[in-house]
Order: sequence, then structure tokens, then C-alpha cells
Amino acid sequence: MKPIRIALTGGIATGKSTVARMFSELGAVVLDADQAARQVVRPGSECSRKLLALLGPDYFDQDGEIKRREVRERIVADERLRGEVNSIVHPSIMEAMEAAWQEQQNASRGRLVIFDIPLLFETRLQDRFQLIILAYAPRALQIARLVERDGVSSAQAEKTLSMQWPIDEKRELSHFIIENGGSLEATRRQVLSVWRKITQALEDTPMEGRTDEPG
Repeated sequence: MKPIRIALTGGIATGKSTVARMFSELGAVVLDADQAARQVVRPGSECSRKLLALLGPDYFDQDGEIKRREVRERIVADERLRGEVNSIVHPSIMEAMEAAWQEQQNASRGRLVIFDIPLLFETRLQDRFQLIILAYAPRALQIARLVERDGVSSAQAEKTLSMQWPIDEKRELSHFIIENGGSLEATRRQVLSVWRKITQALEDTPMEGRTDEPG
């Protein structure tokens, strides 16, 4: 199978992790930006030291682990600080993911590799990829899910969503859309359809354009 750079993205509470898991079950290697983030901020790492200097010790536990929820709450309220945190963490995350990508290519396993990057568009990384898959849910559903999942108010959910590009803007720039507002089975059917189209295209000719996969 010819190597192709594929990104999976979404928005807060669009069910991207569910979609990623389904691709993994089909045989894809999923390079998870969240896992890479945990790796690069592990205690003693360069990123951890820089974040400690920026945020102070109150945002780290006694083992030196970063308090992710507390940091998230703070950067939701402070756009400047959010930019500073991102400038420390994001380059190291992509460096780790690129190394994992290269490792997969060197292994010559012939498996589809998907970069799972929540903030693909926000970090302006979309041009690094030939195909972009978007896990999509309408904004109103994102808010409802956030309220239920995190126990926050609608206003707080709106504020959290404001950290990311509007989901409909991401939709316009993506090649495949997984409508993730219905049942798990509907999502699974769409994932399988996208999987088949990509793998078939790799056997034939390079893919162009964009395809929506309604639920």
C-alpha cells in the first residue's frame, strides 16, 4: 500500500476518539496527539520544565505530573496564556508523531497510518496531509455533550468551544466527513465506507476532492 499522510480531526465532544478507535479496529495505526502530549510533558521533560516555569508549581502534583484539568480551565479563560502553552507543547507533540510515522514507514508493515490531531486546523497543520477526515457533530450537540460530560453550564461549554475553530468551518476544509450525531452503528458504517474508499484509492489512483458520508 502506497504511504499517504492522513489526518483525523474533529472538535470538542464530536466523538473523534470513537471514530479513531473504529479505524484502529479495522487495522489502521492511529498516532494519537493526546498520547504524544502526555509523553512530551512527562515529569523531567523539557516541556514539563518550561510549563513549570510558565504556570508555577500549583499546576503540578507531588509526582511532577501536570494537572491537565486545572490547566485546561485556566487556558480557557486566558487566551494569551493558551498561546504560550501551545507554543511550548505543540512542536514537541508533532516531533513525536512524525518520529512515529517514520518508524511505521521504516517497518514497511503496509498498514494505513492516521494522525489523530484534535487541533489540526487551529495549529495550521492541514497542509501536511493529503487527506483529512473530520468527526462532525453540530455545535448544539457539542454543547449538550459538554454540559453532560463535564458538568459545566451552557455558557462554560460555549467558552470552551470558543478555543477551537467552528466545526462547520472545519467541515468545509475536510475530505471525508463522519457524521457523528447518531447511533454508534451509523458511525461505524461511515467509518467502514471511508476506510474502503481510501484503501481502494491507494490501490488505484491518488484521491482528489472531498466526500461527505451522511449517517
